[in-house]
Parts: sequence; structure tokens; C-alpha cells
Amino acid sequence: MRQLRRPLAAILFARLLINAQFRIVYPFLPIIARGLGLPLETASLLVGVRSAAGMTSPFYGWLSDRIGRRGVMLGGLLALAGGAFLLAQPATAFRPGLVIALAAFVLLGLSKAAFDPAMQAYVSDAVRYERRGRALGIMELTWAGAWLLGVPLAGLLIARFGWQSPFAVLAALGVAGSALIWRLRPAPLAAAAPASGGRFPQLPRDAPGWRNRSTVAMLAVSVLVVTANENLFMVYGAWFESQFGLPVATLGLASIVIAVAELAAAATSAGIVDRVGKRRALLVGLALNALAYLLLPRLAGALGVTLAALVIVALTSEFAIVSALPLVSELAPESRGTVMALNAALMSAGVMIVSVIAPRLWSSGGLALTTAVSAGMVVGAAVLLWLGRSRSE
Repeated sequence: MRQLRRPLAAILFARLLINAQFRIVYPFLPIIARGLGLPLETASLLVGVRSAAGMTSPFYGWLSDRIGRRGVMLGGLLALAGGAFLLAQPATAFRPGLVIALAAFVLLGLSKAAFDPAMQAYVSDAVRYERRGRALGIMELTWAGAWLLGVPLAGLLIARFGWQSPFAVLAALGVAGSALIWRLRPAPLAAAAPASGGRFPQLPRDAPGWRNRSTVAMLAVSVLVVTANENLFMVYGAWFESQFGLPVATLGLASIVIAVAELAAAATSAGIVDRVGKRRALLVGLALNALAYLLLPRLAGALGVTLAALVIVALTSEFAIVSALPLVSELAPESRGTVMALNAALMSAGVMIVSVIAPRLWSSGGLALTTAVSAGMVVGAAVLLWLGRSRSE
């Protein structure tokens, strides 16, 4: 992987920006809603629209299979810069109202829809399956990094310069990231997983390409884990505001512990899944994640204990999400970009649905109902994974 260090560094920086625009919205959604003059429920629908835009990712995956990964990643970064620019406008004729905000969130959704599958396919093309868990795990460090760096910095910027200031910074950095991606060279195709035997067997294929039961089941596992996580973190800001009354800057800084947990989870996944077995590691992660959701309402109380419980949820969830990626990457190597994009689109669909459901679950049943629904999703994912395992091993 030595020859990939510079390309991977450029991709890491670009992916950090893509993920930052997603992560900074959740804890500050009440503040953003007030800045736009919208109720929280309407602002949460903007997040759903952003996720709906992500459902276009199969098109970009198909495009990356045909024109190359670099051009699609570049388009994603330009969409990020454009969407952030719209939200960053000062009090002028273009000040973000509902229509401008809607257009901005669509562009932000398209940025991730285009960039992520092309990036994952680029890395999977370049790295052998035996080491792909590590490579994709390193890429996923940016998800935690976006929280660790982006959320506290966004909180400080909002507290001093207003809610639009983080988007101005993202717009400028998006242009810089585009220049780095423009210089990437195509990745050489690495060998696929062994057809049978060995330490890393492929999932069984009972139909050509990605249109088979095993692929559908594995994609469902991935989507359920992400949707369960979003169901809780969609109302994370409202929960901490109502229970602890944290000011905006403190709310951002409190998120550091969650980011550290996710960073540790991604690093752990990168370090062990190739050694212990990708599906085995994922199954353990799912079991622990479901248990963490169920325990969270019972542990929530004082701020320190609540943060510790939330850390466990974030750690187990991120570990499961990252551990699923190498399995998804090898479902159909001949259409890798399309499959990775389909995975992203289904995740976006799940987040879009939960953006409507999560605030209502929170309003009607509070934390207990929210975490019970998330735990049920993860248990369903574990059942699907276990059934797939029993057929293939």
C-alpha cells in the first residue's frame, strides 16, 4: 500500500469534508432551524431531502464503473462546495430561506451520493481483499474525524460568527479538496477474494452479479445498522438540549468523546476484521450494538454517565458499520461501483425515512422508544447476517 499513500491522503482529506457537512447538522439542527426560521420538524425534513438526494448514488456508481472513479469523486466535491456556499450567504437577496436551503441540502446530498461509492470502489480496486478491511477501515476514520474535528469547530464558529459560518469554511475547503482529487491517477485493479476456501471466503452467489439473495441480505444488514444509528443521533441535539440545557459551544465540545469512540471503533475494525474474519467480527459488533441501545435509557442520568453510555452505542455502531464495508465491496466485483453506490442509496433511503420518524418517536416516547426501535433494527440485521453465514460457512 506504500504507493497508495499520497492518493489515500488526498481521499482522506476530501472524505473528511464530505462527512463533516453531514455530521455538523445533527447536534446543531435546532440552531440551524432557528436561523432558517423553521420549526425543528421542518428542518429535519431538509435532512431527509439530503438523504433522498443520496438515493441517486446508483447512477454515480454506474458512472464510475464506466468513466472512472476520479471524475465522479470530483463532481461530489464540487457539489459540496456549491451547497455549502448557498447556506453560507449573508443577509442579502440570496439569504437562505426554505427554497435556497432546500437546494443547498439537495447539493449536499448529491455530494455524498457521488463521492462515497466512487471512493470506496477506488480503494477496493487498488487493495487486495485480504487487506481491504484495513484500507476501508482507514477511510472510515474520517467519519469519526468529521465529528471529532468538525463538530467542536462548528460549535465554536457558530457561537462566535453565527450558524452560517461553518458552511462558508466548508465551501472554501471543498474547492481545495477538488484540486487534490483532480491530480489522482486511476487505481490498478487488485486481485479479488478467493472463490472458495482460505481465510476470507466470498459470500455465495445464487444469481449473476448483484441480483441475488445473499447480496440483498448483506445490503439490508448494512442499511439497518446505519438507520438504527441515525434514528438516535437525529434527536441527539434535542435530547441533550432538553435534558442538560447545554449551550451551543458546549454541545459541540461534548461531542468529542463520541468522536473518540467512533475513531477507536474504526481503528479496531481496520486492525482486526481481516484477521478474525469479516463476517464473524460483524456479527459480534451487531450483538454488542443492540445491547448498547437497550441499556442506554437505563444508564442515562448525570451528564458523565450519559456520555459514557452514548460512547458505547457510538463505538459498537461504528464498528459494525465499518466491518460491513469489505463484505459489501466483494459482493459483485464486476460491478463494484454500482454495488457500493446501491449500498449508499439504500442507506440514504433509510435515513430519509428515519428523518421523518425519529422526531415523532422522540416526541411520543422519548429516549426509551427511540432506542428500542434502534435495537430492533440491529437485531434484524444480526438475524440476516447469521442466516447468510449458516448458508455459506
